[in-house]
Amino acid sequence: MCEKRFFVPVLAFLITVMAAFSTPVSAETRAILIGVSDYDDTINLADLQGPANDVRLLQTILTERGVSDLTVLADAVDGGTRPTRDAILGAFADMAGRAGAGDLVYIHMSGHGTRQADREGDETDGLDEVFLPADTARAEAGSNMIPNAIVDDELGRAVTAIRQTGADVWLVLDSCHSGSGLRAASPRTASRFVDPKVLGVDVDASRQTEAEIIETDGPEPPGGLLAFYAARSSEVAREIDFAGEGDDAAWYGLFTAKLAARLAETSGLSYRQLFQAVLSDMNDTGLPGGARLQTPLWEGSMIDAAVFGGRATKGVRRFAVQGDEVMAGLVHGMGDGTVLGLVADAADAPDAIIGYAQMEDTEATRAFLRPVSGDCVPTQATPCPLDGALPVAATYAQVVARPVDLVIRVAPPRGLMDGALLDPGSAPVQALREAVETVNASGAAQIELDGATFDIESIWDGTELWFGPRAEIGGQPVGLNVAPEASTLVVALTRIGRAEDLARLLGSVSGGGSLLNPNPVEIDVDLVQVNAADLALPDAGVSPRRECRAALRAVEGQSGPLPPSADLKQCDQVTVLARGVVSGARDVNRVHIDAKFCVHAAYEQIEDANAARRLGTDMTLCSDCPDGYSAGEERMFVIVTEAKPNAEALNLQGLVETCGELGRTTRSAAQNDVVDFLAKLSERPGTRGNFGSVGVENIWVSRFDWRVLPKPEAFARAGIALNK
Repeated sequence: MCEKRFFVPVLAFLITVMAAFSTPVSAETRAILIGVSDYDDTINLADLQGPANDVRLLQTILTERGVSDLTVLADAVDGGTRPTRDAILGAFADMAGRAGAGDLVYIHMSGHGTRQADREGDETDGLDEVFLPADTARAEAGSNMIPNAIVDDELGRAVTAIRQTGADVWLVLDSCHSGSGLRAASPRTASRFVDPKVLGVDVDASRQTEAEIIETDGPEPPGGLLAFYAARSSEVAREIDFAGEGDDAAWYGLFTAKLAARLAETSGLSYRQLFQAVLSDMNDTGLPGGARLQTPLWEGSMIDAAVFGGRATKGVRRFAVQGDEVMAGLVHGMGDGTVLGLVADAADAPDAIIGYAQMEDTEATRAFLRPVSGDCVPTQATPCPLDGALPVAATYAQVVARPVDLVIRVAPPRGLMDGALLDPGSAPVQALREAVETVNASGAAQIELDGATFDIESIWDGTELWFGPRAEIGGQPVGLNVAPEASTLVVALTRIGRAEDLARLLGSVSGGGSLLNPNPVEIDVDLVQVNAADLALPDAGVSPRRECRAALRAVEGQSGPLPPSADLKQCDQVTVLARGVVSGARDVNRVHIDAKFCVHAAYEQIEDANAARRLGTDMTLCSDCPDGYSAGEERMFVIVTEAKPNAEALNLQGLVETCGELGRTTRSAAQNDVVDFLAKLSERPGTRGNFGSVGVENIWVSRFDWRVLPKPEAFARAGIALNK
């Protein structure tokens, strides 16, 4: 039996989580509830029965939560306004006029959805998703535009206007984004999708699958955003009669009903927990057969905040458990030996653990579980002793302890000018050693000072310590700079450890795929290189944003593929494009580790073979950044996984970041070994079946590396003299 040292970090973890739940709520919670049931039957647009009930249900729940600023636009609801196009957009505008910084605006929209020709050139399939208000009309012959429909671009601008006030927005859309033509499998279910042909729209003539269409997003507003969608764009959203046979009908949107039930019966959840719980409820085998044909999605930056608690709060991150497997692995930064606490329901409290398990045979997005005692101290080298059996009732897992033997080796500091090792008794070295001991004792990372074989170099410039895979370029220090104080070094080393663990795990599976199992999503990384002569001189006092706008304007339209291991500079711009090449849905994540070991994640779901879609916003690189100097080595991983129906998307946003709130390269032999190892795991009989030689795990990871040069070095390489 392991020593009982485990409960101290667990107690600290639970105290931290409960403190997050007690964080004061945002300034005020406001809501707009929209339910469109009554449509014009003279144009064969069928009425819905559920939206009015959706609104009544949410109105009751929000009122009980103390929300008094409620705008209701719904048919047959007391006090509600008819939900026409003008009324809906007017309600958004009115909310933007009275919401303020710190507020949370909840927006719920239930009704029919469909699609029509893209008018703004920002859709990969040439089609706009639209919401149909009560005054929707039939398209005039040849126009291919539905009168009074609210297009996704208009909805986005209306939401952005509210976020510009500093208010956060939680949008729930219970309608169909587009349709698969599926019909309800039971008389007690109905679709919320309208075939565009009913409204006189021919979507087939609007497709632009050969064109490359790039989304153009403006600056991020100060307010946060979280969106829950009832179904994928290739699925229909459904409403269901929840009454028993022979009872009076009780129609509700499936997604809305399950969401409302969770909001009514639980509190202290994170949005992620709430989403996971609703997803589990929608997969309930007691629902009518057609109901489980829709897979909800989420997007936004607030997924791990507490529901109705404000962006500063934090909830518990949990992962689905299926039998003896957990749906988490290397891409989540979790490896063999990680100890998980098992819970019976995604919405359970942080301390509602019904058992413990340790991860083993960890693959890219899943791992096997072995039951262990809660007092085990996890290591990768030696697993904890087996203890009992996995609880049958376990459906989700949360991390409670990570193995402490992922060693990151840091070279002892050398002087920038002479390259000589610093005296072991010097203040910087003593502070670094003290910080290493603190980090190792906390279990946040495992750091060793090793001058022979190191992962991270360290340089002393006489004032600060610099850390990076390479900490000097052209005589200039690069990477993460830290004052030589133990307290600040602890924060820096923890960040370095987390980033390097992630890079190591992702790097181990980069280049995945083969001729027999090619990447189903084509990844292109485009580079725009500005002219060094268009950059401001160092210390010229010019705003980096203004500098880069001007430099990029001078080379507008000039781009090419990112070269391997490129040397880049201030204002060069990297764009990542993802395009499906076969049918099906895939989750695509971009993970960028910058020179200061900050990890940034971006996510898109790519469906079928359509035009290229931008993966995250363009990355304008900088050595002289708005928030300070940031030159050095940078790495980027693009991760493609199969999107499974009725399962939460693999969205790494909020899971891997280390900062903020605080052309594929050739595989090496070691990477080939790891991919082969994963392939053998996927062929193991009794788990996912024997797929013979085509048993590669369905994950494809592409790696891209570059260096951001210090400005003096970039000018020197361009032949520009700084001293005149």
